[in-house]
Amino acid sequence: MKTFLKPVSLLALSSLILACSLFTGFTPTIPEETSLPTPVIPSPTESPVPTSVQSGTVISFNNVSFTIPSGLASGASSEAVPAVTDQSGAPWEIAPAHIKFVLSGYALQDKFHQPQIYVIPAQGYISSNPGASESIDRLNAILRTVVPATPDNLPFIPFFNAGQIFAAQIETLQFHGGSGVRFLTEYAQYFASVNNVDLFYHFQGLMDDSEYYIVAILPVTAPMLADNEDPNAVVPPDGVPFPGYDDPNADYAAYYDAIAQKLNATAAAGFTPPLDALDALIQSITVNP
Repeated sequence: MKTFLKPVSLLALSSLILACSLFTGFTPTIPEETSLPTPVIPSPTESPVPTSVQSGTVISFNNVSFTIPSGLASGASSEAVPAVTDQSGAPWEIAPAHIKFVLSGYALQDKFHQPQIYVIPAQGYISSNPGASESIDRLNAILRTVVPATPDNLPFIPFFNAGQIFAAQIETLQFHGGSGVRFLTEYAQYFASVNNVDLFYHFQGLMDDSEYYIVAILPVTAPMLADNEDPNAVVPPDGVPFPGYDDPNADYAAYYDAIAQKLNATAAAGFTPPLDALDALIQSITVNP
């Protein structure tokens, strides 16, 4: 799996290097008496399973299939990824053999993340990667309604060497034979601006029999965000200016909270691609035994 390592171009950020924790995901190390903001996330709402996508491209590889809605992407490449052990990869990359799809002709290009979907044997992942074990536990707790989908309870991406800095637009989704939770987020190794290069739609799901764990990472843009990750980039008039790094009293928590509120107030059709199209793709996933 690809290591998430986002370059830090500002010398002022040199002290904000990521501290990797195998048991709690990846949390940025920050100056003393400072903590990463707690995003405001509403309780998830449920969406029904669609009977079918009206039109699109059917992708099938081994025991996995899904339909890409028309206009979202033109196709997808598929790959049987061999197992990664502590002898062949970094601790966060350890995983059993799994399937990876990368969408081609995606509606957005030149974003930080590739549009991709992973289908991973859950039990093998749990037993080999402590980060994956915790993330799947968190997902299970939300799906069983043991806990709400709050910032402290959300699952994280086990193979990203970075931390989630906010979340918005939370919904639980069902797909064929399973369910999961989706939201919009951004990962970074420091207090980063929220922007249309790094923002993505994230889904984590689990089959009802707990056999397979599904992770989707799909770039998305929002009209109120800056076009790029430069902290000095122009923000649209209805956007939220980034506090910058020169002010020692910068309130990053308030910034991320305001971003989350703006994104939560945006209709699904206001994003590119529309969230409904991304949901339809996820809900069409079928994983056979």
